[in-house]
Amino acid sequence: MDKIPAALAPLVYIPGLVFEAMVRVRNRLYATSLLPQHRLPAPVISIGNMTMGGTGKTPLVIYLARMLVNLGITPAILTRGYGRQAPHASHILPPGKPVPNPAETLGDEPALIRRHVPEAWMGVSKNRLIAGREIAQQVKRPVFILDDGYQHRRLYRDWDIVIVDRCRPLIADRMVPRGTLREPISELRRCHWVVINGPCDQADSDSVAAEIHDLHKNAHIVLCSQSISGLIPFSSWRSGLTKDEKTAKPKSAFLAAAVGNPGRFHRDVLQMGIEVWGSRFFPDHYWPKTKDWQACVEAARFASADAIVITEKDAIKISQPPDYLLQVAVQSTMVFNAGALELSVKNLLEARA
Repeated sequence: MDKIPAALAPLVYIPGLVFEAMVRVRNRLYATSLLPQHRLPAPVISIGNMTMGGTGKTPLVIYLARMLVNLGITPAILTRGYGRQAPHASHILPPGKPVPNPAETLGDEPALIRRHVPEAWMGVSKNRLIAGREIAQQVKRPVFILDDGYQHRRLYRDWDIVIVDRCRPLIADRMVPRGTLREPISELRRCHWVVINGPCDQADSDSVAAEIHDLHKNAHIVLCSQSISGLIPFSSWRSGLTKDEKTAKPKSAFLAAAVGNPGRFHRDVLQMGIEVWGSRFFPDHYWPKTKDWQACVEAARFASADAIVITEKDAIKISQPPDYLLQVAVQSTMVFNAGALELSVKNLLEARA
C-alpha cells in the first residue's frame, strides 16, 4: 500500500483513529479472555505479519512446512484462501488429492503452497477452527501452520511468527488507512519469533532488528533472505519443473505481476543482472484477463524485451499463456541460523507431546 497523499490525509485521519480504536478494543478483549480463544488438539504455529502488502509470508509458510516434512512431521496448513471463486466453500485436502483448477478452487497462494509441499494436509476455509478439527480427526499428530494468522485471534496458537520486510520498517508506519499497519505496533509484543526478510540496500541493515528489540525484548529474531533462484519457461514450470539449467537468462525483461510488493519483485529481477524494460503490476490476488495479457504483450514488444517475467503466484493462475516468451521467477528462502529455529520447533513439539 502506498503512502496516503498529503491532500487526502485529513479525509482518512478520523476513520483511521476509529479503526485503530476498534482494533485496540478487540485485542484487549482477547488479552483479558473476554473473547475466548479455541484450541486445536495439536500444536499450532501461526505465520503472519503486521502490515498490508507482501512481506514474504507465503514463501516462509512453504519453508516451515518443508522443514516439518524433513523432520518426519505431517504439516497441516490452515488458510482462508483469498481470491478463490467460491470463498464460502470449505476444502479438506489430504496429500495427493487432485484439485481441478487449484488456483480457482483454493486461491492463488494456497495453490502455490500445495504445489511446493504436496505432502501437507490443507484446510481451506473461512472457519479455520472447524477445518483444523476435521483434519485432527483424520491425521495422527499433525502440526498446524496457520497461514496469515497473526490477526486471527480466535484460534489459539502455540507460536506466533511475524515476518517483517527489512526495507519497510515498522516504526515509521501508521495504521490503515493512513499507513500499512494492520494493528498498533505495540501488538508486536505478543509474538514469539520475528523473521526479518532482507537484504536491503539500507546503510544500516541492523536498524530494523534494533527497533524490534526495543519493542519486544523477549522476541527471538532471525534473518531470512528470499531471492529468485532461477527463471523457468512457463511450459516447463507448468509441467512441474522447478529448475531448468538449459534455459538462457534473458538480457531484458518486461515484468507482469499481481503481488503485494511489486517493488521487491522488480528489485529481485534487477539483482539477477536482467534489465527491466517495462512493467505492469496489478493488485494483489488479481486475476489478469485476456485483455490484460494482451496489453502486457504489446508493451513488451514495443520495449523489445526478451521475455515477460512473472512470479509463481501469477503462473499458478494461467491456463492459456500469452503469445510471448514467458518465464517464471522461482523464489527460494534462506533462513540464517535455521538450526536454532529447527531446534525450537522440536522443543515445542516435545512440550506438546
